[in-house]
Amino acid sequence: RRAAQSRSMHTHSMRSRRAAALACAAVMLVLSPAAAQIVISNPVVSTPTIPIPVPVPTPTPEPMPSVQTCDALRALFDATGGVYWMNKTGWLSSASCCTWHGVRCMAGEVTRIDLAYNGLAGTLPAALKKLPYLSDLVLDHNSISGTVSPQYNELVLLKNIYLGGTYISGTIPHEFSTLDKHELLDLGVTALSGTLPEEWIRAARLKHLNVGLTSLSGTLPRRLYKNPLDYLNFGRTAVSGTIMDDLGKLDQLDHFYLEHTQISGTLTRELHELSRLYDLDLESTIISGTIPETAGFMTRLDYLHFGKCKHISGTIPPSLVNLTRIDYFDLEQTRISGFIPPELSEMRGIDFLYLEETQLSGTLPKALSNLHQLDILYVDDTHVSGTIPPQFGLMFGLDFLYVGGTPISGTIPSELQDLELDSLHIGRTKLSGTLPAQLAKLDALDYVNLGRTMMTGTLPAQFGKLKNLDYLYLDGSQISGTVPREWEMLVELDILCLNTTRLSGTFPAELAKLRRLDFLYIEENSLSGTLPPEIGNLEVVDFLSFDNTLMSGTIPPSIGKLERLKDLDLDYTRISGTIPKELGDCTMFYELDLDSSFVSGTVPPSFGQLEDIFDLEMDTTFLSGTLPPQMRDMKRLSLLTLFDSRLSGTIAETLLDKWDGVKTLLLEKTRLSGTLSPMFGTMEDMELLKLSDTGISGTLPPKMGEMTDLVDFSMIGTSLSGTVPDSVPRMDRLRHIFLGKSGLSGTVSAALGHMTKLKTLSMHSSMISGTVPQTLTKLTRLSQLALFGNKLSGSIPIDFVKLKELDECAIAGTTTPGAHDNSFDCPLPMVLPAACSAARAVCEAPGASNLALIGIIAPMAIIILVLLGVVAFQLNKRHQARKSKLLKEVTTTSQTVMSDLNKKKSTNGPTVVVDGKAMDPEGAGPDFSLNDAAVAAAGSCKTNGNKA
Repeated sequence: RRAAQSRSMHTHSMRSRRAAALACAAVMLVLSPAAAQIVISNPVVSTPTIPIPVPVPTPTPEPMPSVQTCDALRALFDATGGVYWMNKTGWLSSASCCTWHGVRCMAGEVTRIDLAYNGLAGTLPAALKKLPYLSDLVLDHNSISGTVSPQYNELVLLKNIYLGGTYISGTIPHEFSTLDKHELLDLGVTALSGTLPEEWIRAARLKHLNVGLTSLSGTLPRRLYKNPLDYLNFGRTAVSGTIMDDLGKLDQLDHFYLEHTQISGTLTRELHELSRLYDLDLESTIISGTIPETAGFMTRLDYLHFGKCKHISGTIPPSLVNLTRIDYFDLEQTRISGFIPPELSEMRGIDFLYLEETQLSGTLPKALSNLHQLDILYVDDTHVSGTIPPQFGLMFGLDFLYVGGTPISGTIPSELQDLELDSLHIGRTKLSGTLPAQLAKLDALDYVNLGRTMMTGTLPAQFGKLKNLDYLYLDGSQISGTVPREWEMLVELDILCLNTTRLSGTFPAELAKLRRLDFLYIEENSLSGTLPPEIGNLEVVDFLSFDNTLMSGTIPPSIGKLERLKDLDLDYTRISGTIPKELGDCTMFYELDLDSSFVSGTVPPSFGQLEDIFDLEMDTTFLSGTLPPQMRDMKRLSLLTLFDSRLSGTIAETLLDKWDGVKTLLLEKTRLSGTLSPMFGTMEDMELLKLSDTGISGTLPPKMGEMTDLVDFSMIGTSLSGTVPDSVPRMDRLRHIFLGKSGLSGTVSAALGHMTKLKTLSMHSSMISGTVPQTLTKLTRLSQLALFGNKLSGSIPIDFVKLKELDECAIAGTTTPGAHDNSFDCPLPMVLPAACSAARAVCEAPGASNLALIGIIAPMAIIILVLLGVVAFQLNKRHQARKSKLLKEVTTTSQTVMSDLNKKKSTNGPTVVVDGKAMDPEGAGPDFSLNDAAVAAAGSCKTNGNKA
């Protein structure tokens, strides 16, 4: 567009100057001195006069062009498929080649070739260099390819080259440095590459340079600023460098485009010197800094685009109020902050104002309502708060109002119903109140986004009057009630999004009349009932989603009529019954989600017709049977989930042979059996493979290591046997490997230490033996290690302390009573990670040999204790009998002693009684013994202070 605009502007300027020159020449001819004298000397009288004839010069015949000149034009005709041109009037005829369409001559020499938009296809012939007086070459917007010939440097009078919008490739020839009269080069929207030749920039007197939308690279030549440029376009190229202060020297510049380049630097204050500038486009550059106040002096600006310059910051300068002629102002996706200046209301001619995705805050100025001509106002995804001013109802020219994704609150002003809005985006705000039915008066609306707000109420039936509505988003709101049947009148509706709401009731069969409906999202709500058979009348629907609802019943076979259906989501619903074979007629299926539903039966063989399906999710269902062999035709299948179902049988090799593009295969917790096919080793794109808790047996394929994209592999709780293939360590992208609770044997390969991205290594409860290899300490990303329940022995590497991310370390102990376990050398290293404390506890407890010994000794000890108990019982019985007998003897003896004592009445020293007779202790010694009878009779006896 810009190439055509620049060419037409230049052509218009030339034509204007040419017309002015011709008019001046005509006036001079009429008012020549001789003619003026005749008029003055012959005043007007009443008698008729004889007119004096003015001599008319005889036109000089136009010289005929040379044969060489016409041959050069014929070469252009032949090289660019002239017979297929849109206009080839006169070409190759016997008439002068200067009369051929698009050819202009002067004195028999071709000065201009203008065949733009004429269907030329081919390459430019070198023969054009034989047109020495050629000044203008206008061939833009044709299917011309090849390169620009360096030999064109012989066209020393060449000023203007228009080749934009073609397939021209290569570079600008360095030989063009001889074209010192070169003023205009338009190679925009071509395959041009390379850099700008410094010599050419120095020699030329460029006024117009357009190389936008090419592969041009390099930096902006400083010499460029010394050219009298009025048009400069480097937009959407790989040009880099910085904006220099010399930019102000381009005081004739009226169009300047640098969008989507690697240009950096800051916005110079000298911008005000570009006083003639109409268009300034710096979108998506690396320019930083703030918008200088001097930008307000570019009063002729019509187009100002700073959008997506993510390093531009600061505030909107108040001086921009002087840009009263501006039509387009864009600051989107910048770091501009502060308030929206009310003074912007002085830009009375502005049509487009883009302020979205900035750091702007404050409120929406009421003064903006004075911009009666404003067509688009985008303030979405900013920090602007407050309310929507009711005065916005006076912006009669407003078509697009976008304030979504802001903290704006309050209610929708009723005054907005007086506008002719096409698009209204107020979603993701804090707007509240009830959903106003008055919006139905905006009958021009084609886009409405009220999703994720705090608005309540029900869906207005009046919305059915919005006959032009294409898009309606009410997702994530507090809307309740039912879906109105009156919405069947939304005949232009393309997208209806009602997910994550409080809707209830049933899905109206009347909505099946929306024949243009493309996307229908009614998920995550309390919608119930069944899918009406009429849903098969939605002829152009692409996406149909009812997941996470209370929908029940069966899948209508009429869905098979939806030939354009790409995505059907019925997961997490109460849909039951079998899968209708008619679903196989939806041959454009891209995704089918039936997981976590109540569907049963088998997978229909008709699914083999779904050749383009990418995502097939049928897990957590009651599906049974085997995978039909017809599924081998699903050539684009990437994800298949059937886990937690009743799937049985084996995985046929014929399926795996065709599923070479499958990335995710989740079949765990099924009734699958058989062995693991060697074909798994050829599935190089596989990223996620889960076959845990199945009946699969056999060994791991030797070529399993060729699955180099595999990230997660799980086969816990299977009947696997054999050893881990040597090729497994080559799976350098593997993050998680689960092979526990199987019959795997062999050793832990030292090569596993080279899988540096491994986070989980689980090989527990198997028959693994040997030692823990030192190389496992290189797995610095390892967070889970499970090796318990094997036959490992030896010492645990002390370098395990380097595994800083290890959160779970289960290397000892069992989960099954009586099962074998590892037998590591004790004591374990003191510096083991804390996660391995369970292993230390096992080691500090009695060892396995001690436990076995205890198991033998304990029963013997019990027997001995029982025998000792019997003996003790017998001894106690005898003791009790003896005690009774002794008690009688003691009683009798006590009576005798007391009688003797009463008779003797000794007052000197203690009295010792032995065998019932008193005796004198003297001479008996300090350690003489007393029998039980004496002790019982005499109590505590003391002789010379010593205990007896």
